[in-house]
Amino acid sequence: MLKVNHFLFEKILPIVVLIALGASVLTCKRNSRIKPDTGIKIPKIEEVLNSNDPNLIQLLKNVRGSVGRRGAGSKTIWSRKNDYELGLYVSANHVYGLSGWISRTAQFFDPSVENLGIFETSQIPPSTGSISLGNTLTADFPLMHFDISANATNTSLLPAEDFYLGVLDNQRTEQGPLVKHPNHVQISDPLQMYDPNYRTKSARTWNIPMVGEYAIAIGYPQDRANYPNGAVAYGKILSDTESVNRVLALKAVGDTEGDIPYNANVEFFVDAQAIPGMSGGGVFNADGQLLGIMVRASDKKEAPKIIRVVKMSHILHTMLTFYSGLSEANKHKIVPFIRGELNP
Repeated sequence: MLKVNHFLFEKILPIVVLIALGASVLTCKRNSRIKPDTGIKIPKIEEVLNSNDPNLIQLLKNVRGSVGRRGAGSKTIWSRKNDYELGLYVSANHVYGLSGWISRTAQFFDPSVENLGIFETSQIPPSTGSISLGNTLTADFPLMHFDISANATNTSLLPAEDFYLGVLDNQRTEQGPLVKHPNHVQISDPLQMYDPNYRTKSARTWNIPMVGEYAIAIGYPQDRANYPNGAVAYGKILSDTESVNRVLALKAVGDTEGDIPYNANVEFFVDAQAIPGMSGGGVFNADGQLLGIMVRASDKKEAPKIIRVVKMSHILHTMLTFYSGLSEANKHKIVPFIRGELNP
């Protein structure tokens, strides 16, 4: 396990107060629950890469290629352990936008015959390792989402329901003035991505969070002028007791997150904050394993800081439960895209 300097961020940003994934939709084009505060700064990816902590630099290099943009938010490549070596990714339902789903009942899509793919707003870091995303767009296909409460909105959606799975193939195009759609998912060409340690193909691509350990969180803020290459949050994983107490403290100061009970089966808290657009971004441990994705956080500047992270164990359990209930014919349609992660 890498030993990381836990005080690095204090050295980079001596007056940093990290904002959080809050609870408001900014506009119809900016589907986010984050309340922006232009006076708050967090480390840019390039600042961490240029820091003096070689272990943190190496960790960031190992995982940053797995996180990209999705609309006004982020998405995280979970695995390439499937029949086609395509990118199975995870993002937040509120990043996709609930109105984008045909039904709120769990459903899957067969990318081999259904073409719901889009290039627009979909980007991942270049396979060369450059930190600049440039103008290259990546084909993005929804694969499955799970049951969503009938009364949920993009702002009230609870972590237990705030995730979906998609697929990235190797189709690319350059950003242009018009929306572009890819061809059907291409299964003959494995996804080319920046993955120097092959974390997306490792025996264990994900893990459970360990209390007291530090986690690194990566996402792509909506503030592209100041964060063209992504941002990083870093903090300690809180215990269940600490998380319950943090919710009580949030409620005491009138923060939205104080009204949402902590659910230990679904989420964990990181003692850090993020900025608008980082929803759907990945949270990793010091071994580079994916622990979950960011979905919510405290939204008052004076509030105790937290990032709510949906656990990969919950995402996997939900996927397996949905998959096991399908007919054999329907299982056959989607198993090639998820086969490598069916056995936890």
